[in-house]
Amino acid sequence: MRLSDYLRDKAFFVAWSVAVAGFSAFLLYMVDANVYFALFVPCVYLVGAALSLVPEFVRKRSYYRELRSTLDGLDKKYLLSELVEVASFAEGNILRETLKTVSKAMNDEISRHSAASAAYREYIELWVHEIKTPIAGGKLLCENTRNARLSAELEKIDKLVEQALFYARSNNVEKDYIIKRVDLSELVSGVLRKNAPDLIERKISVETAELAHMVLTDGKWTDFILQQLIDNAVKYGCSRLRFYGERSANSVTLSVRDNGAGIPAQDLRRVFDKGFTGENGRRFGRSTGLGLYLCKKLCVKLGLDISVESRAGEGTTVKIVFPRSEMYEPYKNVSLP
Repeated sequence: MRLSDYLRDKAFFVAWSVAVAGFSAFLLYMVDANVYFALFVPCVYLVGAALSLVPEFVRKRSYYRELRSTLDGLDKKYLLSELVEVASFAEGNILRETLKTVSKAMNDEISRHSAASAAYREYIELWVHEIKTPIAGGKLLCENTRNARLSAELEKIDKLVEQALFYARSNNVEKDYIIKRVDLSELVSGVLRKNAPDLIERKISVETAELAHMVLTDGKWTDFILQQLIDNAVKYGCSRLRFYGERSANSVTLSVRDNGAGIPAQDLRRVFDKGFTGENGRRFGRSTGLGLYLCKKLCVKLGLDISVESRAGEGTTVKIVFPRSEMYEPYKNVSLP
């Protein structure tokens, strides 16, 4: 609080004090009091009124400075109401009680939304569990009747259902993952085996190199990330896929390169935005804008880094960086809470 702000707030008091002092001087002058005495009494009154404002100003300035300092030092600003101290003046305590009331109302509202969100997520997970049964039955029927085209469509549906499940769980990855050492070559081989029929049918060649590295990650979630990258490459017309690893002192980098349509320069910085489809999404018409968004979100949750390099018409390279840290060692076989 600045002095000028305080005096502006006390403008009525200051104006009234000056008016009273002036009126007092006028009355003393009218009763034939000495001129010096007529001026001295109002001056004493004004000095006394001014001095009475000093303690209040000091208390308020100290309180609001402390409040601002506390707010600036908080990472989570909404916790301010829990740290506000009792003030030595009425307005400060009114502010304190107001902050506490607003904070409680906000927490109650967040709790209601969190409960609704949790219920919706549970419903999605249950729905996915139930829908996978008829999908699996349909695949089995297709195998028996050798209907490859329908089987491929069911596989697409299965992948979209899987994406919905991972999307629903993406905010709570920490409740369902195990950080442990995983063989990068086995991780890539596993996801390629799952996609082999589709890759063979589309005549997409696959090359792997330098994947003999152990990385610290959760296999299930990383498998989902790689699946999204393969789906994107296939969706945007690639004929060649290359997986290769690179080891440095502090990390292992897995690069996934395709020779598909590539990403226009103006879209590159937004590829991880939720729902962003860009020019390719309009051209190919099958993009949801969720694939790379989920990849980025899951990588952040898993402590990985992901980046995209691309040029329109020349293909795309996605790089996933797995940190090499011994800090994970004590927990490599423990499910984190």
